[in-house]
Amino acid sequence: MARPAYPLRLPTRLPVLWRVMVLSLTLGALVARLLAWADGEPFRSLPTLWIMTVAAPSVLLTYIALPARAGEAGLLLFDRFGLPRRLVWSEIRDVHLARWPYLLFAPSLKVTLTDGRVRWLPRESGRLHELHALALRMAGAGHPLVRALETPLHRL
Repeated sequence: MARPAYPLRLPTRLPVLWRVMVLSLTLGALVARLLAWADGEPFRSLPTLWIMTVAAPSVLLTYIALPARAGEAGLLLFDRFGLPRRLVWSEIRDVHLARWPYLLFAPSLKVTLTDGRVRWLPRESGRLHELHALALRMAGAGHPLVRALETPLHRL
């Protein structure tokens, strides 16, 4: 049986996904209530039970089905909309810490490719130490991703 091209899973930690999902659903519900209020309806409270009921399976689905991945062939990182995209190690030109709008401005590694495209890796991804070891083995000590993963968080 063939090995998967990207065997290293780098899922975003559950507390980060929970905060992002609950906040985005709450903001959406608030905007809906404000628009209804502007149309003349009385303002009603936010449906917190509904928000948590929708958020829980969404968070678990995102955690299980949409992690970043890495392997000898390259990486599977996210574009600006949160969709996974493939790239090879040699395409990475620069890596630095930035705030990713898709994750409601959570700290993430902004990976700039040689052609100017941008990919994102949440800083709160699990198994980053394994990604560092893989990047060191595949791309060498001078690779931008290796240097970014070696830099302490307070210096990024």
